[in-house]
Amino acid sequence: MDNDGSYKRIFSEPRMVQDLLTGYIHQDWVKDADFSTLARVKSDHISDNWDQRFNDTVWKVKLHNSWIYVCIMLEFQSRPDRFMPLRMMTYLGLLYEDIVRSGQLLQTGRLPPVLPVVLYNGTPRWQHSVEIFDLIEHLSEDFQCFMPRLSFLLIDEGDAVRDSQISEAMKSSQNLVTALFALENAPDKYAILTVVEEMLQWLQLPAQQSLSRALAGWFDRVLRPAKSNIDDIPAFGDLTEVNTMLRETVQSWYEEAERKGLAAGIKKGVAEGMEKGMEKGMEKGMEKGMEKGMEKGMEIGEEKGEAAKTLQFAKTMLQHGEPMEKIMTYTGLSRETVESLDK
Repeated sequence: MDNDGSYKRIFSEPRMVQDLLTGYIHQDWVKDADFSTLARVKSDHISDNWDQRFNDTVWKVKLHNSWIYVCIMLEFQSRPDRFMPLRMMTYLGLLYEDIVRSGQLLQTGRLPPVLPVVLYNGTPRWQHSVEIFDLIEHLSEDFQCFMPRLSFLLIDEGDAVRDSQISEAMKSSQNLVTALFALENAPDKYAILTVVEEMLQWLQLPAQQSLSRALAGWFDRVLRPAKSNIDDIPAFGDLTEVNTMLRETVQSWYEEAERKGLAAGIKKGVAEGMEKGMEKGMEKGMEKGMEKGMEKGMEIGEEKGEAAKTLQFAKTMLQHGEPMEKIMTYTGLSRETVESLDK
């Protein structure tokens, strides 16, 4: 199944169509629509007649006892198609022909209204007109009444969801289409896991098991190949299994990051510890050295002070005419030192 087929499978589920209408079409009639009557209209033969030019899903829902058709065109190209209004007009013509041929006219004998929706997820934002009228050369004002007028509702995913985080508003609405867009914009496994866990809470399992499998298929065929940081996750058949594996891989990722962080922390801690130790050692060494120096200096000072006193005492004895032998005995000085004092 290709990427377009995976999206088509998702929007073949009534819950996704309802969330698309209620979340992105802000018109009064949506509030009055009876979504319990939402039913898919087979349109494969229309695509076959045109060599599968259209990747579509067609639904109908009752509004005031009358049917409204919703045609969702899934446009997953790298760039916007300027001629999408022409493609849509062609397709709606085929759809209306099929409605007439199959006898599905309204009780009034008229064709049912059709809401044309184009869901686009390319990277460049859509800048082209959504109106067929704008594709046609305007010759004169009086000729414009013969020119077709048809526009479609464009949902440009890049503009619809700019944030991959699950907001409080998203939690409140529990809109699975918004969550799908958030998954495509999720930057890493943790962000993806957060969205998947929310989606599982919103899904009404087991009643919506088919949708869970469709989302898992989309995850496997579309999201996983598009994001290199989750390509190690194997294919699964159910969104709950995707959630389990995501949780395990995120946990292993954190454990690996923790191990790397611990090793780096130890290495950095040893280096910083050695640096701090050297600083402390130098401080303590300088402090100890200063203490030793002061002690030695005091000892030397005291010694020099005592020597000066001895010399002064010897000088005094010489001045009083004391004999050399007596001075040498009392002071402990040598003869040469005492004689030097008498000069």
